[in-house]
Amino acid sequence: MKKIVYLPLDERPCNYSFVGFLSEENKNFRLVRPTLEEMGDKKIPADYDKIKAFLERECMDADYLVIAIDTLLYGGIIPSRLHNLSRETLEERLTVLKQLKDRNPKMTIYGFSLVMRCPCYSDADEEPDYYGICGLEIFEYGQNEHKFKDGKITQAEYLAEKARLKVVEPYLDDYLTRRECNISLFMKTLDLVGSVFDSFVILQDDSNPCGFTAMDQAKVRLMIAEKNLNVAIYPGADEGGMSLLARCVADMEGYAPKICPIYPKEECKNVIPLYEDRAVYKSIAAQIASAGGVQCENEDEADILLFCNLPVGKVQNISQPHGRQYYERDLFAFVERMEAAVKAGKGVAVADIAYCNGADVRLCERITSQIGFLNLWGYAGWNTSSNTLGTVICQAILRYFYGDTPTHRKFTAERMYEDIGYCAYVRKLVWDYEVEKMGYKYEDTKVQRGEVSARIEELLNDYMYANYPEVADKYKIAECYLPWRRMFEVGLIMEEK
Repeated sequence: MKKIVYLPLDERPCNYSFVGFLSEENKNFRLVRPTLEEMGDKKIPADYDKIKAFLERECMDADYLVIAIDTLLYGGIIPSRLHNLSRETLEERLTVLKQLKDRNPKMTIYGFSLVMRCPCYSDADEEPDYYGICGLEIFEYGQNEHKFKDGKITQAEYLAEKARLKVVEPYLDDYLTRRECNISLFMKTLDLVGSVFDSFVILQDDSNPCGFTAMDQAKVRLMIAEKNLNVAIYPGADEGGMSLLARCVADMEGYAPKICPIYPKEECKNVIPLYEDRAVYKSIAAQIASAGGVQCENEDEADILLFCNLPVGKVQNISQPHGRQYYERDLFAFVERMEAAVKAGKGVAVADIAYCNGADVRLCERITSQIGFLNLWGYAGWNTSSNTLGTVICQAILRYFYGDTPTHRKFTAERMYEDIGYCAYVRKLVWDYEVEKMGYKYEDTKVQRGEVSARIEELLNDYMYANYPEVADKYKIAECYLPWRRMFEVGLIMEEK
């Protein structure tokens, strides 16, 4: 069997468990990850010495390494925004990659990283503590710098806005020093493309066109162009490990599956999803390529039909599940087309990206009644459009190569319980009516497993039994927990009944 070594972006299920679970029950490869104890815990970074020892030990005989550079350098995605590590220390950590390649030159290395984001709101949950005081002002400070640099405002306007934003000055040195350090290491990482990295992907979890992140992204794009590097840049973050897992599989199997995107209406392909900066069809093409597939425009020639659920117009958050753009997409015809493809024996996967942060219940009700989710080659509908796309494309590619395994079906069940049951229904119910009565907050449930997670499990079971018996009759929640002790994401372990 081939061996894939995987260093996740962080310890949350979407980065750690999804890749591990999708790798189960196949005849051609085994996946090796650090233990959860070796990974970090939200703002607590992974132990570098343990990560280094893991890589040195496991990469000696590996065929592939899929590596999140943010974890190697900083200990995870959140620690990359908080650290006080010197450039010298970080540059020394980066040399480990060349050492690994020198010791095992036959190992293919797929790397991915993110340009440090700059949120447009004041919240310290995933940022330095002072970001809860003046995060919005730091974002606006960056916008002001960018606009002046590009000649979009006068010097007088620039100075007036800078004076207004004096509140950030006590914290700005810390923030900008870290940004400067991180982008410097990003450039040194890109220097390894071609010699150490066989392929490298840059994911954007901040697509605002103006500000600190946009200026850093411009520097990265300039270096890529000047050095003619073959590096993909597209929106995303937490699906990166899954995309590159699929790429490893396609490479070792020696075939790039042909994937044909299908939309409710042709104009849906031009929609720009929330938190992203380009028409969705461009992101879909990038996600397919990153996962080792080939986009195909002919349904008859495709190995996988990717049904992309979108409105005819602006995408909204799941908290606002209405609007003319949703009624004009002709959902009935879309599902009829999906049903016909399944009956014809086609490989059908569904990227449920009509909303941000949860599934489209109207679509899901039709799928469960007309088609059955367990007849699909993949389904996802969580968080951002790109998170969903990377997840479902990976699942569909592994389904193509390894068939309708119990692992495949269980992963579909997990996606239904989480993306439909939790993200689209239970999370808001508990958030609005129950969590504060229990003495907790949305962003602070104190523990991973406790009163809040127990209530979530209870409501999830009730909801799925009432609305999706096709999966509730076959699978149950073995474990329900809150990975980062907050309500935004849930961790589920499913098992067959």
